[in-house]
Amino acid sequence: MMVSMVTRLAIFSLAAFTVCVSAQAQSFTMQPYLSSADSPLISGFIENFEDGSLNTPGVTASTGSVLGPAALTDSVDGDDGAVDGSGVQGSSWYISTNTVTFTFDQAALGGLPTYAGLAWTDVGFSNEGLGFGTVLFEAFDSSNVSLGVYSIGLRGEGQFSGQTNEDTLYGVVHAGGISAIRMTMPASTDWEVDHLQYGAVPEPTTMAALGLGAIALLRRRRQGS
Repeated sequence: MMVSMVTRLAIFSLAAFTVCVSAQAQSFTMQPYLSSADSPLISGFIENFEDGSLNTPGVTASTGSVLGPAALTDSVDGDDGAVDGSGVQGSSWYISTNTVTFTFDQAALGGLPTYAGLAWTDVGFSNEGLGFGTVLFEAFDSSNVSLGVYSIGLRGEGQFSGQTNEDTLYGVVHAGGISAIRMTMPASTDWEVDHLQYGAVPEPTTMAALGLGAIALLRRRRQGS
């Protein structure tokens, strides 16, 4: 599979937070992503699937279904009310194909979101090794043209019973509007995502702004708040 990576004009890294900037968009990851408090995307909608459905406004999924609390479910850690290293008591969005696309409805939302993110939480069976797999994240502009494919490579820890330390938020900021985001695992049809999040930022987000957000998050973790 040929992958056109986002052109890396600059990279900001601080501990678990990585930002990749292109002339068109800023893609980033946050790992471990343990609750909505870890997200730099602080306004808008977060769909956590805890009510058993995908029902936040103005978004549809190409495939997948809600996976409720069970021994092999891997929800975002904090969704059950406690950050305790386990996601089995929450819900996630289960994918049984290689790719899922979440498409945003401009009319329903009153405009396209300018940021969007999705947490990857787990992989089971995979051609790259049980409990491991490469994750690709892609976003599309208002004309449905790809803004590039972003990846930090192989994810997972070889376990698939609700462990949360490998959970990773993938996100993108694009002032021109985002019509869809897509996540792909080329080697697996047995994986989960959670915390679909999207909304508008009041002005174009800069690299520095995301960097300051990462610093604030890390300070909050160190202080135990």
